[in-house]
Amino acid sequence: MSDFDLPFALSLSVSIVAVVITYVDMRRRLKHEREFSKSMANLINTLREELELFRKQSMTTEDIERQKLLAQQGKQQWNQIKDIGKLIGWVIKQTKNDENENNEEDEEEEDEIKN
Repeated sequence: MSDFDLPFALSLSVSIVAVVITYVDMRRRLKHEREFSKSMANLINTLREELELFRKQSMTTEDIERQKLLAQQGKQQWNQIKDIGKLIGWVIKQTKNDENENNEEDEEEEDEIKN
């Protein structure tokens, strides 16, 4: 055990932790992208139903109420999509900030080791 290389062990440990954190982050992003995809599909279906109602020539009060409900659902789904988009943007921004901080810390550690 006298040949134990501490800098190698530390760099290996940091690399393993970085890989695990990256994996967790990718899973979280994938989950948000799936939610976004589902929201877009729901929005498209809502807009299709609303378009079908517009195509009808004679609109009853029931159709008008249904159209209003569909329009409201479309607005809610659009707001949800915007929120998810903002969340994804925030996650990307935070990831970039974390990467920059980690790079700065690594450089400081390397300078300390050299000194």
